[in-house]
Amino acid sequence: MIEVQNKKRSSRKRPQSFIRELFEWIKIILVAGIAAFLLNNFVIANSTIPTGSMENTIMAGSRVFGSRLVYRFGEVKRNDIAIFLYGYKCRNDGQTYRETDRGTCPLCGREDKRNQPIYYVKRVIGMPGDHIEIKKTGEVDASYITKLNVRSASGKIPVGTVYVNGEEIKENYLPEPMIVDGNQFPEIDVTVPDNYYFMMGDNRNNSADARFWGENQFVKREKMLAKVYICYWPLNRFGMVK
Repeated sequence: MIEVQNKKRSSRKRPQSFIRELFEWIKIILVAGIAAFLLNNFVIANSTIPTGSMENTIMAGSRVFGSRLVYRFGEVKRNDIAIFLYGYKCRNDGQTYRETDRGTCPLCGREDKRNQPIYYVKRVIGMPGDHIEIKKTGEVDASYITKLNVRSASGKIPVGTVYVNGEEIKENYLPEPMIVDGNQFPEIDVTVPDNYYFMMGDNRNNSADARFWGENQFVKREKMLAKVYICYWPLNRFGMVK
């Protein structure tokens, strides 16, 4: 008789034990989810580089971590490699468009907040108030340029230099000379407005950056999301990003 009663008590304990364990797992999953949300939205920015616009600093297909805290509590600095909000892809008509003050898709009027945000990774070249010039300064043999659709009857390609406030900047991170032909690759002469930045890719001959954004060619301070610090994938490219 006693044996039967013990069996009944044991069978009653099992469901209670299972429920407690399940509840503990739910708590762990919730805490982990909340922690991941907070990290991803307020501390760390995790971004994939889809194109070669930042080569050879960051190769196409690489994944990087950036710090949101740097720009939340600190300042953007020249030569920072930054993740920023470039624009949106409209979920209605599929158009990709530059972020503007209008807050809507220019084609159909759908609100930005209802569309897919697009983030870019570029280098900070111009700070608020800077005078930025890109000028033709010489020619190089066409063999130095890997961009396939560039042709030259003379075998020479016009290249140029970036000047900030009248001074040439040294850009040792460029993989090849920057084409400046006045047509496909324009000369630039602009002053960066207050609270804005002038952004360019390191792979200048294959980068859709501020040179080509038209009248909306600067990035607002509030759209600068994170400073990139680490490339973590692929593993053979693991390291600090400079």
